[in-house]
Amino acid sequence: MKIGIISDTHDDHNSIGKAIDIFNQRQVSYILHAGDIVAPFSARAFEKCTEAKFIAVFGNNDGEKLYLTSIVSAFGGKIHEYCYKGTLQGKSIYMTHTHHNIDEIIASGMYDIVIYGHTHQQDIRREGKTLVVNPGESTDWITGSGHIVIVELDDMSYEIIALLPDHK
Repeated sequence: MKIGIISDTHDDHNSIGKAIDIFNQRQVSYILHAGDIVAPFSARAFEKCTEAKFIAVFGNNDGEKLYLTSIVSAFGGKIHEYCYKGTLQGKSIYMTHTHHNIDEIIASGMYDIVIYGHTHQQDIRREGKTLVVNPGESTDWITGSGHIVIVELDDMSYEIIALLPDHK
């Protein structure tokens, strides 16, 4: 099973649209959004992910939480206040927005995948059995390039996909 990971979309409809197209083409089963969708109209775009279930966490720039929750729920998705803890295809997953305490969560060894965002900087590494994924921003506002990550849960392999050309 494939999961798509995205973060820090910040209302960038161009990047969101490209990510959705890729997630649909690659037939991901879940899209995990590590926060900072920002506006409810941006969340609505994810209803175009026809086959994937949508799970998100709020980021520090997500202001209209009640309306965001309503929009996400309307298309069958879930959005969590601080973190998401769950199991997908037997893999334990922890997702949050900020990097506060992330090293302790990774060091606990409790999770197969730890996902976070906020920094806009890509961080993909293995720590023991844990795959750590911060896909970086999906926009190009800070780093000059936007990315998503697709993880194959069967073998825990991953692919980094550029949404935008690198402008660094």
